[in-house]
Amino acid sequence: MKLFFKTVVLASVLAAGGRVCGQTVTLAPCADTSLFENEPDNNLGASVSLVSGANTSGYRSRELMQFSFTNQIPSNAIIQSVTLTVNVVTVPGGGGGAASVFDMHRLLVSWTEGIGTGNMGSPANPGETTWDYRFYPTNGWTTPGGGISNDFSAVVSASLLWNAIGMYTYASTSNLVADVQQWVANPATNFGWMFISESENVPQTARRIGAREDTNNAPSLVVQYAMPAPSLQNAAVAAGAIQFSFSAPAGQACAVQYSDSLGAGSWLTLTNIAAQPATTNVTVSDALTNGARRFYRAVVEY
Repeated sequence: MKLFFKTVVLASVLAAGGRVCGQTVTLAPCADTSLFENEPDNNLGASVSLVSGANTSGYRSRELMQFSFTNQIPSNAIIQSVTLTVNVVTVPGGGGGAASVFDMHRLLVSWTEGIGTGNMGSPANPGETTWDYRFYPTNGWTTPGGGISNDFSAVVSASLLWNAIGMYTYASTSNLVADVQQWVANPATNFGWMFISESENVPQTARRIGAREDTNNAPSLVVQYAMPAPSLQNAAVAAGAIQFSFSAPAGQACAVQYSDSLGAGSWLTLTNIAAQPATTNVTVSDALTNGARRFYRAVVEY
């Protein structure tokens, strides 16, 4: 944000501003499982692959995947982009089947990964998630496999065609960014995504991707984010100097920069502020030259 003001005595136009600095974090899932219509009371939470789509007999499967952002991304971060990479490790018939588009939907309710193993899973333990139950055997989905608008959002967060064995990356979308933005700010709403084939009623659309238990093929979520720039406040002119303050975040080195124009590459460092153990209000001053025009910004080094 820039604050513009003019001093009558010095006839100077002054501005205070901030810059947003960002970084990237790469995350593996904290939980994943599949809902398997063929064995509706089995859990697949510890299987090394996740299945979604329809098998040769037409039975459907859907994948659930969740990532934790706690202690990874600050709660006030501004999410800029989100990409997800999955690895298809098995296709029907060792290479056949029908390619289809797999949609990501934000889950609206909680679930439990479980410890079931194998391609068809294991009989669910109490509290584990299956095709019929969010928490076996007492809390069912709205409808088996999850109900649209009740168990998962009708909005598609991202879509991608899965075909042969290999790596597939969901490009960032505004909906993916919005999902992660909500979860970072409100972790209690983070239930992850459900993956559903748009052709799940077509036999042999099933695809298996590496689960988090498969360290060589596990999904990978890349999030780029920025932190809000400090807002320069309380600007005033006294004794031939401009003074202003800003809140320096805990544990981060900062710098205040100035420029006589807003051209690229024209910023110079006025002062550096060492990282503080706690959020600290910092006051900065700069001598004014009569008639000078000067712009200021705070930079946080993340």
